[in-house]
Amino acid sequence: MKQEVQRATSPFVFATDPGFERGLGHSQTRVPQLEQYLSRYLQQEVQVMLSQNYEEILTGLEEGTIDGAKLGPYAFALAQARLGVKPLANPIEIPSTQGELPPPYRSLIFTHTDSGITHLAQLKGKSFGFVGPHSTSGFLVATFLLQQAGIDANVDLQAQFLHSHHLVAQAVLKGEVAGGAMMEAEWIRLAQQERSLPLRRLATSPLLSRGPVVIRSGLPTQVERDLLTALEQLHQSQEDFTELLLFPNQRFAPATHREHTLKTIANLAGVSYATVSRAINGRDRISSTTTARILRLVEEFGYHPNINARSLHKGRSDLIAMLLPTLDYPQINEIISGIQSELLKAQMQLLVCPIGTHPAQDRTTHQKAYLQMLTSGRFDGVILTQWSTLDSSALDSVIRSGNPYVVFEQDILSEGLQAIYNWVRKRGSRKMVLIIGPTAWLEPATLQRFWAQFSDITVHQWTDIEQCGHLIENLQNSLEPPDAFVCSDDQTAWHVKQSLKVRIDQPLLVSCGQTSLSHLIGWPSLTFDGPILGRVVAGRLLRMLNIPLPQYEDHINFRVETGTVSSIDDNYA
Repeated sequence: MKQEVQRATSPFVFATDPGFERGLGHSQTRVPQLEQYLSRYLQQEVQVMLSQNYEEILTGLEEGTIDGAKLGPYAFALAQARLGVKPLANPIEIPSTQGELPPPYRSLIFTHTDSGITHLAQLKGKSFGFVGPHSTSGFLVATFLLQQAGIDANVDLQAQFLHSHHLVAQAVLKGEVAGGAMMEAEWIRLAQQERSLPLRRLATSPLLSRGPVVIRSGLPTQVERDLLTALEQLHQSQEDFTELLLFPNQRFAPATHREHTLKTIANLAGVSYATVSRAINGRDRISSTTTARILRLVEEFGYHPNINARSLHKGRSDLIAMLLPTLDYPQINEIISGIQSELLKAQMQLLVCPIGTHPAQDRTTHQKAYLQMLTSGRFDGVILTQWSTLDSSALDSVIRSGNPYVVFEQDILSEGLQAIYNWVRKRGSRKMVLIIGPTAWLEPATLQRFWAQFSDITVHQWTDIEQCGHLIENLQNSLEPPDAFVCSDDQTAWHVKQSLKVRIDQPLLVSCGQTSLSHLIGWPSLTFDGPILGRVVAGRLLRMLNIPLPQYEDHINFRVETGTVSSIDDNYA
């Protein structure tokens, strides 16, 4: 009797998952509707909190001011370990007559399209927005994706907790942070609201299991049963307030306290252990219907595969693809040799895919065909060049596939170009000019972005030999002629050299890429150890695949050399 009085006089406080946050106008009518719905089942007053972050919910559960809550997987793990909360119901997917699927629950790392950032490694040292320290998609999984790319969120980022998926997106849009992490469902909702969303994906996690509804310890058993009944019936309601707890085509199922293994799930699904493993790891050798049935069971029973075991047991192709615009890259044979030597340690093979020097339309078609093959599940990872990242739709297809990727020039575009700048400055140059020719092997826009940080260098680009001659003549005849020409590649350096007038104070001529031409003529040119660069790139990708390898101390030593003899004091790695 005392228990019934308590139920009648004390409101039951229920907190929503911050991932389901909606605009205030959207929720003003739906919150009272959800409160009335739950009150009918619990036979007592219910107060629904639109929670802004998990910290608020965990504190309320600990202090007893919150009785039940919808949590994310990470917040649930914390609440269960620290507070002894009880899982009551799990959201699971239900079939749709229209074939519609709920928004995928994944972690997404992104940046502004104008930031110049095209891959995760470029976020190092930048400002970054997280949702909150207890957010699964907005922090925990995102930090794991960053760690795979060699970024420690605690050391390598200027991290900010913004306490809302929406606020993270707004901070990136306004340029307040260079990148951010949020759940993909919020990205989709934002994209539907905006005609144009100037954001670029950098990484997407595998699908995540959604967290359960939990109740604090000490609640009456009848309250627990009534709340479970209300949740199990929730999806049958046609009212909009269900969206505060469920995505479309979902329902709640009772949470189980039994720990299910892959073998148990295989028995329940009526398939083999190997089939379950392939479904979880996104392999394409089983039907979509079987995959959907298995993933529903995996989500319903809250199975969380061990990352190390997953990397050992998943059906990998053991094949890495490398997509190149051409095979004319400086030291490309040595770079590929270094990549292969590292992959062989992991018993993996490399397939090089050159697009070729076709007309622009054909190149686009060939790249699209290659990317479709690369993202079809036949490869475990992809090595790209900066040229491939220029096509945002192509890069997005790689990211959406879940295949890890690395851009192999990223070290050249930072440390390598810095070595050239330091070398020229050390020789007394005060007015440099960057000349970008049509044979540049590093992508021109990326080159310009790097050199734009220096006030003592201007950038010029030409498309034909006659234009190059006029440009060099005009520069040398100007009131303040340059004392150094930095060229995008050796062929461009050759044309610049041919156009230079012979003077007493002859300007320095430096090239960004060392080929046989620079060795023959003898002008200073950027060089590096190709095999070491290849090993570093391959090692970076293998870490993203969770494949452990012996630690190595490879360091790419970028330097400027003249001919075959290294210039004096030219080491600036």
